Amino acid sequence: MWIYLLRHGIAEDSRSGQPDEQRALTQEGWDRLEIAAKTWQKLVPTPELVLTSPLLRARETAQVLAKAVGFAGELRHEDTLVPHVRPEQTITVLEAELLSQTASLAVVGHEPHLGYLLGSLLTGHPHISIPFQRGSLVGVETESTSNLIAGLRFSLGQKLCAKLT
Repeated sequence: MWIYLLRHGIAEDSRSGQPDEQRALTQEGWDRLEIAAKTWQKLVPTPELVLTSPLLRARETAQVLAKAVGFAGELRHEDTLVPHVRPEQTITVLEAELLSQTASLAVVGHEPHLGYLLGSLLTGHPHISIPFQRGSLVGVETESTSNLIAGLRFSLGQKLCAKLT
């Protein structure tokens, strides 16, 4: 199974009285994602499923990814993708998809969660983090159909994507 991990783009700073869940992408965040999306369009086949954190900035980022890769389905909000949830909870969701024979899916979320999720996928250890910069896209492929240990296939930051367009 292919798993594409994407950290949300540049978001608004926290403001007094504004819940973290409602922080949106900035215009710069939208612009950089749109530029990166031109590379994603060439590189990423349409996934069968797109999972996204329910936080606004991740949902907005997932929309950009979905449009770029031709995903026409409904974005599935996944509560296990919020920033401070243990990666084991997301692993359980991914294992269910693997057992359902999902061939590819995209996961849009936050740090530090995505870094620990990537560490878990690559090493099998939930306490190893491989941090993501905002707007970075990583592709991994599972080594078998029976577990989620995966191999890294690519890692693209927004600056590199901009150079590749």
